[in-house]
This record gives sequence, structure tokens and C-alpha cells, in this order.
Amino acid sequence: MELDEQGVIEQPVVNTSIIHEGIDYCAFSLLQLASMAEAEITGQSIVQFQDSMRLQLIIVKSQVGKKTEQNLDKLQTLLNSVYQDQGFKGDWKAFFKVKNALVSKVLSRRKGVPISLGILLIEMLKETGFTASGICFPSGFIVKVELEDGPIYVDPFNGEVVDTKQLELKVRGQLGNHARLTNEMLQADSNETIIKRYVSVLKAAYIQAENIELALLCSDILLRLDPEDAFEVRDRGFLFQQLDCFQLACNDFTYFIEQCPEDPIVNLLKRQIKQMNDEHNAQTIH
Repeated sequence: MELDEQGVIEQPVVNTSIIHEGIDYCAFSLLQLASMAEAEITGQSIVQFQDSMRLQLIIVKSQVGKKTEQNLDKLQTLLNSVYQDQGFKGDWKAFFKVKNALVSKVLSRRKGVPISLGILLIEMLKETGFTASGICFPSGFIVKVELEDGPIYVDPFNGEVVDTKQLELKVRGQLGNHARLTNEMLQADSNETIIKRYVSVLKAAYIQAENIELALLCSDILLRLDPEDAFEVRDRGFLFQQLDCFQLACNDFTYFIEQCPEDPIVNLLKRQIKQMNDEHNAQTIH
């Protein structure tokens, strides 16, 4: 089954809530978690995706060889295989498109955004003997590889090794000229944190594609993982509002106001609640 440009298979599927609160993130690889989330959102077959990924790993392993040492030469061989020989790359021209976020589409198209490319790259690194992890860096997703001589950082968007000076420039470009790279920014993030970021990227892509129903499903997954996330409840309220589910939107906005009464957006949400209630009352009277 092929996904269309909106990231949905043509025939309807039954979502089975694979990703849920209390899931053991350590029991799955990062790629497994990403494919599970995608399967719930789009109906993509997990088995089909695993078969495609297995072929990809065979190619990478054949080019990297059986060297057991974890050094920069072996890492560069792998990166050359992935980014030069096989043509994986970041897609600047359609950065926020759904097809650049879904891991299955990125695998088949060889194009994507940093977090999706990074999730795939981490799997390839681990399957070839490297210790690799992901960092939800301020400027975008970064892959951290532990080598014999210390950690190396890779930008998964282009497959280039970046040093701390380059990373600091990225930080300053994102957070302002006075920002500085800190040790905390270089710490690997957990599978839980990365998967939440991945689903958030999917949600943003679906919103940009005006597929509010699937964006709402992404929001539902995020709230299953963290039911008390007031900001995600607020975002879900905006999605409900776009679907004309005004009562549900009001409920979510009210929850956010109660949890974050000092937030700058509270007054706007109060006006939105009043407007939706007025519209509802006007429709009832009519």
C-alpha cells in the first residue's frame, strides 16, 4: 500500500492506539517507535516498512564492512554510503511537507527533515555497531555518535560531521547572537522526548497541509503520552475549533486557562470562548 501526498493510504484503516501512556520506551528502538506512531496515524503497514528498512540495512552493512572498531574512518564510510552513494538528503524545497516527515516516505524518497532522517540514520549506525543517540537541538535534530576518541556530532540533514564551534553558530542563529552552546544542549535525549518531537513535527506538517483530522490524531497521541500537557491541550482546542467542534474547543481552552492563568495567550482564549459560545447560542435560537 502506498501513502498519498497527505500521508494516508487510500482505504480506511482502524487505528489501534499502539502508542499509549505507560509504554516502555526502552523496549523499542527509536525507529520502531516512529513507525508505530506512523502506522496509527496513516495506516502504513509496520511489516512492510520493516522489510524496506531491512533491505536498506543490508546495503549499508555491505558497504561499511565488518570492522569492529568505532572510529571516524568507519563513521565516514557509513555517511558516504548513506548520503553520497544512496542519495539521502534534506529537502529544502518542501521542508514542511508531510512526505518529508513520515519515516516511511523519507526512506523511499531519500529526502526528509532532520528528525526523520536522523531517526533512520541512528538505526543504521546502531546496526553497524555504533553507539548513537539523538539530540533535540535548538536549531534542529542532531545525531550523537560515541567513538573511541570521544563523541562526534552529525547533522542528519546533510550527513556532515559538525564540531562544537559549528554547533554554537547554529545555537546563535536560532536563539540569538548572545546565546551560547552549553553542555546540557549536547546531552542525548530519551526515546520518549524524541518521539514526542517527531509526532509534533508530523502534527505541524498536517496542519500546514490543512489535514486537520490527522493533525488532531497526532495531538491525541501526544496527549496519551502526556495527558497533563496543558499546551498540547490548548493546541488541540485550536484544532477542534477549526473542525467547528466548539464545545470541545471551549473545554480545552478552559483547561489551559485554569492550568496557565498567567500565560500571555489567556486573554485571546477567553475571547475565543466567548465568541464560540455566542455563535452557538445564536445558532440555537435560530
